Amino acid sequence: MMTSQFRQKSIAVERVGCSALVRADPDRLRQILVNLLTNATKFTPAGGRVRIGCSTGDDAVTVEVLDTGIGIAPESLQRIFEPFVQVDRSLTSVDRDGVGLGLAISRDLARAMNGDLTAESVLGEGSRFVLTLPRVTETPVER
Repeated sequence: MMTSQFRQKSIAVERVGCSALVRADPDRLRQILVNLLTNATKFTPAGGRVRIGCSTGDDAVTVEVLDTGIGIAPESLQRIFEPFVQVDRSLTSVDRDGVGLGLAISRDLARAMNGDLTAESVLGEGSRFVLTLPRVTETPVER
């Protein structure tokens, strides 16, 4: 779904998967991931990199999206999950599309599925978004 956007900007994509089952609504999970990958594409300059990784713990599955984009200033990082907040786009040529709801909605969706969405970033180096969701630990019963 995002391949053409990555190709258009010559962004290298690395995928590291895992085989654990996650307890989540598939449509909401897709919505969160598309938002994170769209943001990574918007804020990563041509020739940059995006890494999509997955790891498992005893009770949770963690999906992380890392980019080599413009990063987020520390004072903005504390607010990016608030509705209508956008990072300072003066550091990039990205048009001011959107209203700053994607991350707020994504975090709300993650929390509604008993998970969370967090972020770390270094201005000028890139960002790391971490989605944590409950892992399916019991074997599904066939009906």
